[in-house]
Amino acid sequence: MIARFRRRLLSLATLQIGVVFGVLIVAVALFAFNAYVDALRSEANSTLAQLHEALRGASAQRDVGIASDVIQSRYARSDLVIVLFEGGRRVSVFRAHRSDPDVTVATSARGTVPADPRATGPLAAPVLGLATAFGLHYAHGTFRNVAVVVKPNEVALVSTTASFLLPVALALFFALVAAFLLARVLVAQLIGPLVDVQRALDRFASGDLSPQPISTDMRGELAPLAFAYNGAIAQMERAFAERDAANATIRQFIADAGHQLRTPLTVIRGFIAILRKGELRTPQDRERILDTMNRQSLVMGSLIDKLMLLDQWERGSPARPEPIDLAQLVSDVVAPLAEAQPARRVSVTAEPGLLAAIDPSDLAHAVTNLLDNALKYTSGAVRVGVRAEGQTTVVDVADDGPGMAPADVRLVFDRFYRGSRRDVDGSGLGLAIAKRAVERAAGSLTVRTDPAAGSTFTIRLPRTAARSAAVPLTA
Repeated sequence: MIARFRRRLLSLATLQIGVVFGVLIVAVALFAFNAYVDALRSEANSTLAQLHEALRGASAQRDVGIASDVIQSRYARSDLVIVLFEGGRRVSVFRAHRSDPDVTVATSARGTVPADPRATGPLAAPVLGLATAFGLHYAHGTFRNVAVVVKPNEVALVSTTASFLLPVALALFFALVAAFLLARVLVAQLIGPLVDVQRALDRFASGDLSPQPISTDMRGELAPLAFAYNGAIAQMERAFAERDAANATIRQFIADAGHQLRTPLTVIRGFIAILRKGELRTPQDRERILDTMNRQSLVMGSLIDKLMLLDQWERGSPARPEPIDLAQLVSDVVAPLAEAQPARRVSVTAEPGLLAAIDPSDLAHAVTNLLDNALKYTSGAVRVGVRAEGQTTVVDVADDGPGMAPADVRLVFDRFYRGSRRDVDGSGLGLAIAKRAVERAAGSLTVRTDPAAGSTFTIRLPRTAARSAAVPLTA
């Protein structure tokens, strides 16, 4: 289809360019012909003026024979015919051609067909008509008894014009060839992006999906097509990269989830085998085994609940944000966790009246996981703060622990990532849940760590209102 379109476009472009070139050549030819006609007219007038000077003698002005002799000796030409009239006589003086040494003198009576050279053939009428249209005329004068007419030699005029037809025809031919070559170049530049896009699509259709952008610029009419294709290719590259990253994440997720579930399952299956065989040494062993199995089942249940929660959020489960008092909610969330750790010092400092639009359960998930993370991985005090920062409400969870390594900071919010502290119970999903919960409310969760000052996790949420100054609360 593109080949047919290219041929049609090439034919049209060749025709248009050829017409332009042809018009220019014809215009130049007509200009040259006009100049030739002007030269003939000027020569006729000049010759008539010279004859006026040459025929001053009384005898020459009264006798056409004497005037004819004067003209033969000095003024006979091949491109002009000088006609003398006297009484009933008509005398034409001219040369047959430029190199002819003899002068032709044709005498005839008035009223008869003159013996002047006459052009014949298919070019005669068009050339003479065009010459007349360009202002070619006879020069005439009267010297007493002798009337003189100087006119162009029709045969010479037509033959001279005909001699230029071959160069003009060759010029038109070469103009057509040049028009075709120029049209090919222009058409190639014009539809080049279209051809490149077709080839790329054909390559895709054949199964080669490797992205190969098309090099182009904005000078062509179809250049936007190539730019649109390159944009689609870039988008496809990003989609492929996202697909590969998603596949890698899914594979890693499956591997990590399998690993996290395999450990408690292995423990439970091992104890079930012991119970079936009846290999209990004391009654206390049975209670210890059941307690361990219960704890492992709780770990599995917690992991499954977290995975289902993340999956529910990822599938687009809508949040139900509402303006809530962050100080009150954070205090309510921290209090039971602090009471469960009486040996740890957990403090809350909050500015009352700070409102943010967030689903209360989402914020509870975020704060709970951040505080649980701080309590599990550190042994010092934990500080929770709620404050205003411009049009943002900020919740800080800071600890006095040893901080994290730079490599851990980059991956701390990834699912199942647990860093180098594998000895601490956990699934590696808490911080991922916290970050996703905050992002559902158009907020952000970041971490700042220092080996000498511990780590601080900061939640930032858009502020909906602000009230009075800070009031310290301690849980």
